[in-house]
Amino acid sequence: MRSKLGRNFALKLISVIIAIILWLIAIREQNPEVTRNYDNVPVKIVNEDEFEEKGLTLVYDIPSEVNISVRGRVRDLEKINIEQLQGVLDLSKVSEPGEYRLLIDVNGLPSGVTLRRKPEAIIKADYLVYKDVTIMPDIDIKEAKGYVAFSHTIKPTNTVEVTGPESLIKRISRATVSLKLSEASSTVEYSLPVLLMDDKGRTIESKYININPKYVTVVVPVYPTKVLPVKPNIAGAPNDNYEVVSVEVYPQEITVSGEKSILDKMDSINTQVLDIEGATADIKQTLKVQKLEGVAIVPPSPSEVEVVVRIKEKIIQRNLTIDNIQMVNVPEAGDVELEPTSAEVVLGGPATIINSIDQNSVKVYVDLANVSRGEHRIKVMADIPPGTELIEIKPAEITVNVK
Repeated sequence: MRSKLGRNFALKLISVIIAIILWLIAIREQNPEVTRNYDNVPVKIVNEDEFEEKGLTLVYDIPSEVNISVRGRVRDLEKINIEQLQGVLDLSKVSEPGEYRLLIDVNGLPSGVTLRRKPEAIIKADYLVYKDVTIMPDIDIKEAKGYVAFSHTIKPTNTVEVTGPESLIKRISRATVSLKLSEASSTVEYSLPVLLMDDKGRTIESKYININPKYVTVVVPVYPTKVLPVKPNIAGAPNDNYEVVSVEVYPQEITVSGEKSILDKMDSINTQVLDIEGATADIKQTLKVQKLEGVAIVPPSPSEVEVVVRIKEKIIQRNLTIDNIQMVNVPEAGDVELEPTSAEVVLGGPATIINSIDQNSVKVYVDLANVSRGEHRIKVMADIPPGTELIEIKPAEITVNVK
């Protein structure tokens, strides 16, 4: 009897075990363990403030999304809300510059679901530094005919402050903005982004480089041109005995540029003052062209011109009354009477000579050689100082009576 009960118990136990196994097999078939992949899971950076407090910054962008592979029962996997999946990259683990391979934790996985392998991100950290960089603009402005472009200005400043990873900041040799225009006929003003360049002209970019300011305004004045005659500005007068014959200027015209409203009012442009007070000879001098606000000289026109003031001695006339007309070659016998006995002499010549002579400098006479008795009309002659010219003698003839 006992052996029969024992045999029944063993059979029942085996049956139960088999039933459990069959149940487990059935369950597995209905809710099997599988692997699923999820792409483009967003990644969030945490403890960034702590990272920055160490004076560190990232050098390059890290992936904003990762792909993950998970394993779990079908029913557990169905509990996954894709929108709640999020990768977490913890920067508190980085304490000094270098390259790191960091594991990315994934939040949002339900119980029973595990990552097959944590995703990784390779990051590069560096010290955060700053540097002042001069802007060297690349500007190419082609003016329309009759206009000229002048030197540019940059507002608010021609330098920018850049902050970022030391390894990138060290490579920066200059900042630049680029502006190219053709047929410009008015002032150009553009707001342009600042670009950073290395010494080989390659652009340096990183979201972890900050430029302040990021944009600058480039202003290029473009004004019309006008050709104006140069007017020498002469002051004073030459010596009283001298006069200005001519004033010459080389070049005679220059090209200027400025706002149209200013140019329309201009018909010439002056030089600086040239003082000729008391001059007795030609004056030749290089003079600067007058500077006017809002007006600029356009190359190749010079900013200086050569001015020549031609000065010569005045040629003047002077009337002298000679009270005693002299006689030469007077006959030995006989008395001689003259009518009249005085004459007026008109002399011409350089002022310095003419103004220095007096009555004693001139001899007025009549030549009585071969004159017989009686009344005659004799030509009046004069000896005058060298350098002078006899213009006229009044009267030209006088009456000579030889008794």
